[in-house]
Amino acid sequence: MVYLFAQSILSGIVRFATDPMVLGTTAGAPEFGLDRMDGAVLLSGTSNDSLITYLLFASLLLLGISAYLLVITFRRNRRMNHILHQRHTLIDKQKTDLELAFREMISLKDKAESANKARSGFLANISHELRTPLNGMIGLISLLKKTGLNDKQQEYVNDTELMARNMLTLVNDILDYSKFESGSLVLQQINFNLLQELTEVLQIFRKKTSEKNIQFISRQDTDLPHYVKGDPVRLMQILNNLLQNAVKFTDKGSIRVHISLVSEEGDRFRLRFSVTDTGCGISESEQKRIWDVFEMGDESYTRSFGGAGLGLAVSSKLASLMNGEMGMSSAEGSGSSFWFTVELLKGTEPDLLNSKICQKILVVEDNLINQKVSKATLQNLGYEVDLAENGKIAVDKFSKTQYDIVLMDIQMPVMDGIQATREIRKIEKDQKSRKRTHIVALTANSMLDDKKKCEEAGVDSYLSKPFNLEKFPVLLSQISQNGHY
Repeated sequence: MVYLFAQSILSGIVRFATDPMVLGTTAGAPEFGLDRMDGAVLLSGTSNDSLITYLLFASLLLLGISAYLLVITFRRNRRMNHILHQRHTLIDKQKTDLELAFREMISLKDKAESANKARSGFLANISHELRTPLNGMIGLISLLKKTGLNDKQQEYVNDTELMARNMLTLVNDILDYSKFESGSLVLQQINFNLLQELTEVLQIFRKKTSEKNIQFISRQDTDLPHYVKGDPVRLMQILNNLLQNAVKFTDKGSIRVHISLVSEEGDRFRLRFSVTDTGCGISESEQKRIWDVFEMGDESYTRSFGGAGLGLAVSSKLASLMNGEMGMSSAEGSGSSFWFTVELLKGTEPDLLNSKICQKILVVEDNLINQKVSKATLQNLGYEVDLAENGKIAVDKFSKTQYDIVLMDIQMPVMDGIQATREIRKIEKDQKSRKRTHIVALTANSMLDDKKKCEEAGVDSYLSKPFNLEKFPVLLSQISQNGHY
């Protein structure tokens, strides 16, 4: 703008100097003359010096203004360059910070995955080390009960069985809670006799309540399905937790158990289980807390009755995994009523005659007690049994003998069950005339990764410990009908 103003001043001076009105005819005015040479206008007369002075002044003015503008432009450019440099520096710093944050995030992710893997391995080992001896203990108790005991011995055995099952429930609660946190718990989907499972659990608590002089009443609706498909261990774990609490907090009166069919849609059943007692009850202020992990309501309950405070929290999550829910109603001093619903698939009644098709069984198990229990139980059922204490021995025996079925423990020394299964499948592939043998994985780890590994290795069926081998004929009949369990 200033530059254009200077240009207009210079143009005005030139127009003034060359205007005929200024150069010529005004009376009394100084005379000016114009000499023209080669088309150029030459100023002459007395005003020539003044005009040159005006032109020089205007040129200097224009030069000064231009210099001023150059300085302003230079300063502005320098300021802009400084701002751009600051911004580039800031961008570079932010880029560096982002790169460092990204590398740190990747490092933390790797550490988290490593920690999760270590945790999963720890859980697998703990699960194996705890459930394996409990599986053997419950198996030995089952065998002992068939040896013709007197009344006193039978009482001791029943108490031992109850304590063993309570311990197993606690172990299951602890391990299942850890698996909930890591998202690795997987439920079984196996065919089982619902009424038989209920009878076994209810009989144990009926004897316990009898010792406390508490009335035990159980009612099962007549329209309940006999065979369903689901996870019997987790289902009975929920019921066992509720019954344990009822027995623990009830000193007189009664405990009532009711199992009913809520609905049937297609191949799905919705069942409702309720346990009602006349125990101490729970105050309204404490009822919300009992669903939290490690909470047992009033602290005096913990001092008086003991407990880990895991049962209800885990049971509620298990019911949710079975597409159900859990609830309760209670009044302090008047008892409590806990209930839960689950969704189970329609099962099929097994043809036990098909179980006789299988005669020779290879049991692969490293625990000596479990070996003894497995062999005695299966032999009592009429099967021929071979034992292998690790996967390497199992592969060697399999290469020399044709078996109808293999019960494969997964976690073993020397060679684990997954590697042994791969080796067995290689033998079958090399010996083309040999029929495929059904391999059932028996594992203490109900984790999603374990199931995937078993399937990838060539395992046909997957069962969690503890598994009652007295129900083995049912398993075999399902294998004969469906090719898997």
